[in-house]
Amino acid sequence: MGDDERRYRYDDSYEETVPLSDGQRVHLRLVRPSDKDMLREAFNRLSPDSRYARFMAPKASLTERELDYLTDVDGVDHFALGAVRRHLVAKDEGVGSARFVRVADDPDTAEPAITVADDYQGKGLGSILLQRLIEAAWERDVRWFCTDLLAENKASKRMLESLGPEVRFRASGDGGLVATLPVPEPDHTPTAPGFLLGTPIQKLLSFVARAAVTVRPRVTQPPEPPP
Repeated sequence: MGDDERRYRYDDSYEETVPLSDGQRVHLRLVRPSDKDMLREAFNRLSPDSRYARFMAPKASLTERELDYLTDVDGVDHFALGAVRRHLVAKDEGVGSARFVRVADDPDTAEPAITVADDYQGKGLGSILLQRLIEAAWERDVRWFCTDLLAENKASKRMLESLGPEVRFRASGDGGLVATLPVPEPDHTPTAPGFLLGTPIQKLLSFVARAAVTVRPRVTQPPEPPP
């Protein structure tokens, strides 16, 4: 572990147990290469609607290459946080994840993604993961989150424009649009999860989770191998 990594709160040593609104407790830690089986099982438990909302396409399974990409991360340019429900008898269960992938040619910008298992949706886990993701982004000098969307989807653009004047749009090289918005400065007060409600980034990820905006989820796709 390098000197830069040791200054992060959200590093390999980070562990935290958080309560959900229904009283259940979930363990948070960084994603590890050894989590491939847990991630595969968690994906298999997602409903078709949740899979579609995450990948913006019907998807039956994760490939080995995708599992490698999603679990073997460097923690700086590709950061991934996992939520695990621990069981005394049964195997631990992956119930959520939050990640960002830094944009290679724009190092203060990253693409975020959050997934919550169907049985754990509506219990506050998504807000908790988003708060931790924002804190980890600030630690790593990420100040903007971006989403790649289909240019022909005018309804998506109007919805994103409604988030506020902070949202910026630019054309991508392949005919799409990239929407960029500021990452709010973390609030470490006891009521911290509430500071995200109604913010542009919370609304954006809510739109994406409900498939209310049409995006191209680059963050979940491993880069193409060299020819």
